[in-house]
Amino acid sequence: MRTIALAGAFTLLFGCGGGTAITPAAPFPAFDRAVNLGPPLNSQDFDGGPSISADGISLYFVTDRDVSNGGDIWVASRRATAEPFSKAESLGAPVNSSADEGAPTISADGLELFFDRAPDGLIFGATRSNISEPFRAPVAVDLRSTGCCDEFPNISADGLDLYFCSNRPGGYGGDDVWVATRTTGLSRFDPPANLGPTVNSPANDCDPSISKDDRVLLIASDRKGGKGGLDIWVATRSSRSQPFGKPVNLGANVNSGFSDRRPDISADGLTLYFMSDRVGGTGSFDLWQAKRA
Repeated sequence: MRTIALAGAFTLLFGCGGGTAITPAAPFPAFDRAVNLGPPLNSQDFDGGPSISADGISLYFVTDRDVSNGGDIWVASRRATAEPFSKAESLGAPVNSSADEGAPTISADGLELFFDRAPDGLIFGATRSNISEPFRAPVAVDLRSTGCCDEFPNISADGLDLYFCSNRPGGYGGDDVWVATRTTGLSRFDPPANLGPTVNSPANDCDPSISKDDRVLLIASDRKGGKGGLDIWVATRSSRSQPFGKPVNLGANVNSGFSDRRPDISADGLTLYFMSDRVGGTGSFDLWQAKRA
């Protein structure tokens, strides 16, 4: 298994079925070269912002196909994880509106969907009673925002931590990664906390994605040391109660000289989804995936 060396003293090794083991001083598993997901997910327009369901059957994403007012949230489905996605359709109203919806993140139970919306500069949440029902009308999440903009949300597997990026005061650069926590799925989120200068840099750090066990954080950043544009980086920690270590670039199999961003890791840790405007796509941004090496 090819690996990526980390600066920290630990790493996460994903096991089949979602089990994990922490091995001191071991490197992070590398990914094979990324491949374009093709149609029906990708079109000649913008297709990005992937969020894979916990069972790997549904992929939520943003596209501006068939609309003239910005992006809408769509979902693609398949019968099994070994099959390609064969169907994609808009979530429709009330999730999609005349505004510009983006960056969806689906909860592990499939009952809660968070996303950002422009020009509001806010993060919204929509709920449903079961996965066969449509989502109810979304409402703005109270993240104590004092202005624009909060964006690119990502909800933890237990539904208690909402990671997002923001240019709000108290950061270390342009956009920073923040996290807001709640005690239950029905509770109000506490005031957000900045992840600090180890994760964040003087550059733009955004598009967070947290692994199923809360020990691996993927971000997009244009900090020094990247391949060009925004690159995908990974930071790890030994437990949820510990801070994340310094992010490490995922390397040339994932990153390109273009903008590679909005990573989302499958629950079993074997597949990384992201968006990129690199050569080889069919639109302005396309959806890509990389399998663990």
